[in-house]
Amino acid sequence: MKRNRIVTLREPLTVGGKEMTEVVVNASTVGDEEDAMQMAVDMKRGSNPVTVELCLLSRVTRLPYDILRGMNGADYTALREALNWVNGGEPAPSPETGTQPAA
Repeated sequence: MKRNRIVTLREPLTVGGKEMTEVVVNASTVGDEEDAMQMAVDMKRGSNPVTVELCLLSRVTRLPYDILRGMNGADYTALREALNWVNGGEPAPSPETGTQPAA
């Protein structure tokens, strides 16, 4: 079973003073989905699907929400594709999106 995927970022992120060039995207659970929705509701943005998705990506990558909001579009798309793939969606991300199976 596909449980996680590594995404190589085009633009590094700085998290807690450390630069990151790779992000591990873990498969989501129903609990992650529920917690992501609650996080969005707590921000009074529960009806915004992008906010809910960002909250879910925050949970499955363990990256802060605000860091994800500042990502470029290509890297964000790669995270979305990786999450789809680890959750059983197809097709698998292409090499152009910078994703690979986690070791």
